[in-house]
Amino acid sequence: MELSAKVKKSLNIGLRALVALLAFWFIYRQVFTTGDFANFSRDLSQKLTYPSFRLLIIIAFILMPLNWGIEALKWKMLINYIEKISYFNAFRSVLTGISMSLFTPNRVGEFFGRVFTLKLNDPFKGVLLTIAGSISQLITTLLFGLISSLFYIKQYIRLTQTWQWFLYAGIVIFALVIGVLLVMLFLRAPVLSARVHSLIRPGWHKIHEYIAVLQSVRRNTLLKVLLLSLSRYVVFSGQFYILLRAFNLEIPVFNAFVLISMTYFVMTAIPTVALVDVGIRGSVAIYFISMYFPGSALVATSILSATTLIWIINLALPALFGLLFINRLTILRKSRLHGN
Repeated sequence: MELSAKVKKSLNIGLRALVALLAFWFIYRQVFTTGDFANFSRDLSQKLTYPSFRLLIIIAFILMPLNWGIEALKWKMLINYIEKISYFNAFRSVLTGISMSLFTPNRVGEFFGRVFTLKLNDPFKGVLLTIAGSISQLITTLLFGLISSLFYIKQYIRLTQTWQWFLYAGIVIFALVIGVLLVMLFLRAPVLSARVHSLIRPGWHKIHEYIAVLQSVRRNTLLKVLLLSLSRYVVFSGQFYILLRAFNLEIPVFNAFVLISMTYFVMTAIPTVALVDVGIRGSVAIYFISMYFPGSALVATSILSATTLIWIINLALPALFGLLFINRLTILRKSRLHGN
């Protein structure tokens, strides 16, 4: 039974309110009810008395809109293939997606949160292009992780026997091959999509329609998206490094980047929701970054403080800003008429 426009409008308002309440609840629970945050707040209040600390925190905050601004540009380039939108609207949609991502596994709600702010009759087309952008970021994380793992193994795992060095050489070759394959597969997505057409029954029009969306994306667009993903990776890794320095962890840039990349690399394999993401990310970061400070008992607290603050800067605050645009979220839509 088809719902009336009035009922759909009322349900959409109710769903927006639900998203807003869930986002507020998740942020409140993470920020105010965890024991780790109590320790973090005490540490933060003490360090805020130092001008150098305040300067580093300001820089990290300034990089937040740059981080998500790059993501908005990336998403705009992809979504323009099915709906022309302004950069400002793309940025607002990205923020709305962050709000919706907080309470979904592996932040999958971010895809739908963005797309449901558009005017598309078939939001799934937008979801496919949004996933394509997410895959570009995942590939970037894997590439940096693979490269960093080579330096990590050489520096933190003792290679004392000949067979270990041969194994290491094999890992180097494997990492390079995998990296090249990932990039090639991503850039050849339109060609691969065209081949998929031939494997699917001609009568399955809907599936062909979705494949055609991916096929329409030009290779130079995918290359730009991949380069933007690389730039964004450098930005949020830089934020992490700045916050580590802010909490008195003196570590050279290269060593820090290797260990930060290993943290993000391992995090991609761990299914989480944003609510517990800060705790898991903190544990992984402590495991890797503390290796540069063997025997130091106070390092873990500083690393956990840095990961907590970057969670607040890059997820909690953008999610709160995204709630300002929650009225653009339209989950229940008008039915498509005559196939249009």
